[in-house]
Amino acid sequence: MKHHAIILALTAISSLSLFAQNTCPQNAGLGDWSTRPNWNGWGASITNTRFQSAEGAQLAPEAVSRLKLKWAFGFPGAKAVYGQPTVAGGRVFVGVDTGSVYSIDASTGCMYWMYKAAAAVRSAISVGPGRTPGEHLAYFGDLAGNAYALNAATGEQVWKTQVEIHPAARITGAPQLYQNRLYIPVASLEEANALDPAYQCCTFRGSVVAVDALTGRQIWKTYVIPDPPKPVGRNVKGTQQFTPSGGGVWNSPTVDPAHRALYVGTGDAYTSPAYKTTDAILALDMDNGKVLWSVQDLAGDAWVVSCIKERNAPENCPKDAGPDFDFGASPILRPLPSGKTILVAAQKSGIIW
Repeated sequence: MKHHAIILALTAISSLSLFAQNTCPQNAGLGDWSTRPNWNGWGASITNTRFQSAEGAQLAPEAVSRLKLKWAFGFPGAKAVYGQPTVAGGRVFVGVDTGSVYSIDASTGCMYWMYKAAAAVRSAISVGPGRTPGEHLAYFGDLAGNAYALNAATGEQVWKTQVEIHPAARITGAPQLYQNRLYIPVASLEEANALDPAYQCCTFRGSVVAVDALTGRQIWKTYVIPDPPKPVGRNVKGTQQFTPSGGGVWNSPTVDPAHRALYVGTGDAYTSPAYKTTDAILALDMDNGKVLWSVQDLAGDAWVVSCIKERNAPENCPKDAGPDFDFGASPILRPLPSGKTILVAAQKSGIIW
């Protein structure tokens, strides 16, 4: 025990020393974005095309083969970095599984600041205008259902809002910012909780939450499954079960200003019968969250981790379990030469719609 304590203490001292040595000597703020390369949030735009022009990258295609490593940055204690790094205002913003969020100089790799969230951070970070001229805010979510806004220059917390109280809730998709509203997707890890035969599976419902980007105040919240879960019997171990459940939103919402709509893909159901808005593409009214339309690709896809045969814990697996074919990626909004627009959606089945 004493040896472990000493090792941990030495590790902590080493990490603090490393941070102290790598801190940027000055913090001049983000400045004018238009003069620097940028990739903001998950999709680099509100349409989630993930397309970067040569002008936006300030990098010619023929120069790509000549790129070399300029700097590297280690994250103390981290085992995984799942989030898409954001590049904005000459900085790199990224969160890691320790709950730490970093602002790093894109040119030198020095650290401007580090913020500690309440849980691991898996979402990409979205940066946008703040409360006063020249201020910018950095938005993200954690794996405990909390959404945050930080001063992008200093790392100071501006607001923190818990958008879902279910204990398995998590935010993995990047919050999408548009006209001072932040649209936050909510998913969960309840599928894994179902491995325990004593777990009352399942009660989580995915959602999209709109908040005021400057204050964190909730404006509306729309559940993928509108009906709350109800008891429907017991598993073979006698544990109470519930339905409907599932429909997590794992992806960053896509914004369609012309139709005042948001588009999201949804995940599978956790219990049978699978609700009609699971494994689907949903269109929501940006102003009030009303479901404008939904298209389900795969009906009857109810699945939890206990359905994996090798886990040897089938008690909470739905009868006639589905293949777990979520729409995990953001829908892509694209204009056609005819003037029409289309949505391109990729599913875990490997099929693109």
